[in-house]
Amino acid sequence: MEKKEPIRRQILALRERMPKEERRRKSADIMEKLFQTQWYLAAGIVLAYVNFRSEVDTGELIRKALLDGKKVYCPKVEGEWMNFYRILSPDELEEGYAKIREPSVKEENLFSADESLFGRCLMVMPGSVFDRKCHRMGYGKGYYDKYLDFILKGNGDRAFQLKTIGLCFECQMKEKIPVDVYDKKTDMVITEKRIYQD
Repeated sequence: MEKKEPIRRQILALRERMPKEERRRKSADIMEKLFQTQWYLAAGIVLAYVNFRSEVDTGELIRKALLDGKKVYCPKVEGEWMNFYRILSPDELEEGYAKIREPSVKEENLFSADESLFGRCLMVMPGSVFDRKCHRMGYGKGYYDKYLDFILKGNGDRAFQLKTIGLCFECQMKEKIPVDVYDKKTDMVITEKRIYQD
């Protein structure tokens, strides 16, 4: 089987070389597609990553979701684990793990949210590489795979019904990528060129 790390390095190098203005423009195109999906429109809860380095910019997603009255949660790394905490403003993000901006307030995590919203939950995920079947390759730590495994099995007697959308640039797409048994697929991948669904 093809090894993940050489693919990850190759694709991330491509992404890093993209000019800043091009990334900004393509991120805006991706957001336009995301905001038109039924999954975004129906969501009561949005779990949104905070972009770092050359990732697709999620600043507009966080701002719009808050303006649209959705509950917005962003990830915070806590040791070997990642949790999502609610933010009421982008100003509540501060530099944390690996210099990635994270919620500064830890008062409300996802499991203390209104249970009536658990069926209208959307997770927007980053990744290094995706393929046309919506498989995702992360950055090697497995934070999202572990978190999804936990919440989809339920926290106590509460299981989340959520949709997952991966965001990336078209240069990060491969026909097929190697996957392990613990790797979680996304339900959809959005690039500046198109929307992929298996």
